[in-house]
Amino acid sequence: MSFNEVVVSELSFSYGKVKALKELSFTICGGEFIGVIGPNGSGKTTLLKCLCSILKPYGSIYIDGVSISKYSAREIAKIISYIPPSPLPGGLSVFDTVSLGRTPHMKGLWWESREDEDIIQYSLKALNLDELADRRVCELSSGEQQRVKIAKAITQQPKILLVDEPTVHLDLKHQIEIMNILKSLTFKGLTVIAALHDLNLALTYSSKVIVLNSGRIIAYGDPRNVITEDLVEKVYGVKVKIRWDNELNYPIITVLGVKDNRVPVENSAT
Repeated sequence: MSFNEVVVSELSFSYGKVKALKELSFTICGGEFIGVIGPNGSGKTTLLKCLCSILKPYGSIYIDGVSISKYSAREIAKIISYIPPSPLPGGLSVFDTVSLGRTPHMKGLWWESREDEDIIQYSLKALNLDELADRRVCELSSGEQQRVKIAKAITQQPKILLVDEPTVHLDLKHQIEIMNILKSLTFKGLTVIAALHDLNLALTYSSKVIVLNSGRIIAYGDPRNVITEDLVEKVYGVKVKIRWDNELNYPIITVLGVKDNRVPVENSAT
């Protein structure tokens, strides 16, 4: 399920005349947790959609030396799974929803092999959803629905998991639960690229962070070195104090005030 390297070079995308992404270049290694951070309108969602070919950007994306443009939509779905922030269709059962993750692997009109069944059951158990399999998605809590999304995604057996705002609308307990689940997937070789708003979560869980502003990469690297008080003030216009609890190896970001001296946002892309 793992790969060695994703190389993005000179990636750009525009919504009409609005330049949403501007010549982004970076490299991601297999098994990393990449946090994509930046203010609203910085291009986080656009970047995720370009990486999985929902949007067609200029520039190049290579996975282990092969251009993503060489793959069909079905082949891309076997490599990359994308979890949007939008809700799941509520009328289906948990089992049927998770089963949809096998769609790229179908050999006939529908999945029916024992292998498919085993993979679906594995995903349900891995996300503690096996006892909820017959429930309709609309009957579940926000945290449970997010687990269903992840289960459906890993049922695709991708190499790369793209997640847009994985903790949106979740309380603190369920935020930590979802982030722990996503982080645990990287230990099994899956690469996770997550658009995040919470800088504490980005500091805690990311092996690297990409900082976007106005469609450009402001910084990329180890979150401890990248997410500094100066950078937060420059990008977000917020004065903060960042300190690490060395005993727990956990960051604490305290907001001191707002100062409107951000780098000008040139577009309204998300």
